[in-house]
Amino acid sequence: MPSVPQPDSSITELENKIIKFHQSKDTSLVKKMNSMSISETSAVALMPRRPAYGTLGNKVLLWANYFHLTVNPNVIYRYNIEVRKGETKKEPTSAEKSKDKGKGRAQGGGSDGAPATIPARKLRIILQHALEELRKLEPGAIVATEFKSQLVSLKKLKLAVNPIRVIFKQESSDRQESYSVNIVGETEAPLAEMKEYLKTMIDKSDPDEAHFPRFATSVDALGVILGYTSRSSERVTSIGKGRFFPWGSGAASSQLGHNDPLTAIRGYFQSVKLGTGRVLLNVNVTHGVFKTPVNVSELCRWFHVAVFGQGNPTTAKNARMRLRTLSKFLARTRVTVKFRDSNNKEITGKKTILGLADRFDVSQEFLGKDVLFAPDFNHAGPQEVKFNLRAPEGKATVMNNRPPGFYTVDQYWTWKYGKAPDKTMPLVNLGTHDKPMFFPAEQCTIMPGQAVRSKLTGDETTVMLEFACRSPFANAMSLTVDSCSALGFDEDLLRGFGLNVDKKLLTVTGRELNPPPVSYKNKDIMARAGSWNMSGVKVAKSGRKIDAWTWVRIIDDDKGSYVQTDDMARIVGNFSRFLETSGIPISQQSANTPRDLHVGHGNYDAPIDDYFSKLKRYLKDNTKNFFLLVVLPRQDSALYGIIKKLADTQYGIHTICVVEKTFMKDSPQTYANVGLKWNLKNGGVNHIVKNPIDIIKTGTTMVVGYDVTHPTNMPNDKNAAPSLVGLVASIDKDLGQWPAIAWEQPGRQEMLGDELTSHFADRLRLWMKHNQNKLPEYIVIYRDGVSEGQFTQVLDVELPMIRKACSKLYQAGRKAKLSIIVSVKRHQTRFYPTSEQTMDPKSRNIRSGTVVDRGVTQARYWDFFLTAHTALKGTARPAHYTVLLDEIFRDKYGVGDTAANNLEKLTHDLCYLFGRATKAVSICPPAYYADIVCERARVHRPEHFDAPDTVSSVSGASGLTTSRRVHDNLKDTMYYI
Repeated sequence: MPSVPQPDSSITELENKIIKFHQSKDTSLVKKMNSMSISETSAVALMPRRPAYGTLGNKVLLWANYFHLTVNPNVIYRYNIEVRKGETKKEPTSAEKSKDKGKGRAQGGGSDGAPATIPARKLRIILQHALEELRKLEPGAIVATEFKSQLVSLKKLKLAVNPIRVIFKQESSDRQESYSVNIVGETEAPLAEMKEYLKTMIDKSDPDEAHFPRFATSVDALGVILGYTSRSSERVTSIGKGRFFPWGSGAASSQLGHNDPLTAIRGYFQSVKLGTGRVLLNVNVTHGVFKTPVNVSELCRWFHVAVFGQGNPTTAKNARMRLRTLSKFLARTRVTVKFRDSNNKEITGKKTILGLADRFDVSQEFLGKDVLFAPDFNHAGPQEVKFNLRAPEGKATVMNNRPPGFYTVDQYWTWKYGKAPDKTMPLVNLGTHDKPMFFPAEQCTIMPGQAVRSKLTGDETTVMLEFACRSPFANAMSLTVDSCSALGFDEDLLRGFGLNVDKKLLTVTGRELNPPPVSYKNKDIMARAGSWNMSGVKVAKSGRKIDAWTWVRIIDDDKGSYVQTDDMARIVGNFSRFLETSGIPISQQSANTPRDLHVGHGNYDAPIDDYFSKLKRYLKDNTKNFFLLVVLPRQDSALYGIIKKLADTQYGIHTICVVEKTFMKDSPQTYANVGLKWNLKNGGVNHIVKNPIDIIKTGTTMVVGYDVTHPTNMPNDKNAAPSLVGLVASIDKDLGQWPAIAWEQPGRQEMLGDELTSHFADRLRLWMKHNQNKLPEYIVIYRDGVSEGQFTQVLDVELPMIRKACSKLYQAGRKAKLSIIVSVKRHQTRFYPTSEQTMDPKSRNIRSGTVVDRGVTQARYWDFFLTAHTALKGTARPAHYTVLLDEIFRDKYGVGDTAANNLEKLTHDLCYLFGRATKAVSICPPAYYADIVCERARVHRPEHFDAPDTVSSVSGASGLTTSRRVHDNLKDTMYYI
């Protein structure tokens, strides 16, 4: 077996050299921070230089999913592409029709028209032909594009003919369109300066270090080049900036269930990154969801809409919801379709589906005059829709001497093709609203490689996760063996640009941090492989005694059998006694309330609301500190959502939901999992870590986490859905209680608004309430989920609001010292073990506690990757932490490895403090909890986030949900856990 190469020693030496140089500059500056004004401090504290590489833990050699990218040219040229629509050209000859249908032809010259908004597929064809013409005009030109708005060239282009005119022939029309492709805005991508920066981490063009990320134009241009081959391929679907999915024979795919319209495909992600001393290419395995390439008639059977041909509209009416769902699924779907041309020659064309034949999808001017639907049919099969068949010029009859007039699609198709269409199937509209073209479903086949943005069902999600869940070894092999050909790394284009992607993954040095001891009230426990059990222990601190509580079991009358109430009561009694033995005081007598709540017949809201209303009256409106155990008939997000929305926002009752089947196992492990949540909601602390870093031990540090979640996989007509903010903060040195606040802000807005100031100030007041009216000396903030391009916005937009909140409470002359660390989980960096001795024996991943801060990072910036958890399945995903602001660690511990070690230890320790689990989690709890708060806020707003696909909008929803806040009874608690 070949030996594993050591990390490049020249890179390691360069990393050490750069750190030593930065330390000499930063030491004196950091010492002066206490005497500086806030603005002066910020200049030193913002995007701080890495004080040192960490040294804690045992060194370990790892593979990283990065390739070395050799960049030979010193400059490449980047241009903007503007596409404008020109005049409509006259009808081409029949020969041109056959040759150019659905394609484009490029010509020089042409005048600009109005700016054009062009569908992606059409724009790709236009730009392909424009580039072909450009290469003719400038022989030897080496160019690439992302087929949107950028063009990259190895040499400066002459552009003697500019704009380039492209003639595009519509597939579903006899018209052809003219487009002007204008190449403008030349900028140089300074690769020489970029390569020099990587050797020194000093940007001579930006001595004040005002720009981040560095050399974005160069990195973007390299990304355009590396993605061009895949984007040019007819057998690869590209999504976003860097995801590519090969399809066809040999592609890895899995249909998401029997007769499911969706299929998962395995592809690759790639992104150019700057490392220390070299340019890197990050490549990872990724998975996407696509439309299953089947005949549309097969899809109709799966959706149970083969309901036509009976002459009875009732059957079609009963299937109306399914027909709408299928029509929406098929909209904008590309299909191959067989038909005969004017010469009666059978051809296969490519068309785009508008939807199923629907009377409300046809222009009212056209309806009745040219198209007739059978009475009471909204959707139609071949026998339920007629169209006006006019005689050709010079003839008086149609269809073998029949008079002109209205004929069904069934009649026309039988005459034209000698075979009747399937009368049970709905028709498909391959035309437009104004000019529909109805085709039998069985004549249309969905083309492969069409991506879908769709919310998956629970079963589909399970299949998707099983398909995507691969061992570290399998993913590493895909990267080293398959990604090169799939992404076109061997193509002549890269060599022409002077680029080369190495064939081997990089190795890096990691360190395995020791787990912190976990402390309970009566015992200290040492974690093994990132986890432990609660056998024989009591929670570190209990909340107040739970005197007022009850339980209810929800029975779904539509879903069959359930256990007897007496049996459930016995299990609940066992559970309450378990809580007592675990150190969670609870009355063994629950409130005498109804035990069974019946729901069903599609009606969940009303009976659950009625139950809560009666419970409130029973409690004489005193629902504060009342706990309700809810036994669900199954895992059901709809039921869960209704309960949480009502309990959290309307009635102010703490609820814990359990699934009947799981709860009836009478398992101490299940009881422990539920009890941990109950104690947290009640203000308790389940466990703490021993020997935290000193700024935590002294009780002078508040830790904060906040996140923003945005509407995802939602149709355009739901863009009014808000983004949701979740903010949590610790209240004492135990780091066990994290009360939360959530609020709305405009949809898809990542940076927080003015509300941050007031809510952050509230967190400070809550800290004072629990700490003898003292404010924290230090505030460590974990900001979740922002991209590199948004780092400076956090500092420019959010930091001033946080400082403003502090200024309201701190006395003049005093200020809190802040550190802001961005935590990111959704990134593409992965690490793989290089030997049996350094891997987790079960999952074969890297071991829990592995930290990587060199090899694939920049020495200039302070960041690290931490895999605190043990991945049970699949490939472990590390969390990535980047320091945006530091007024604490370098000031407290000096510019050296002690500062780096303490931040890593704090972050690692926090991962062992996720209160509802007995294991280390993958991302530190301030960020994790903030994410959960956001998800709970989504549950509170079903009008926006759970409306069915067939509902186009929810009238007035924005106003309804803006005022929907967590009930005062639950305010400043961990209601969300």
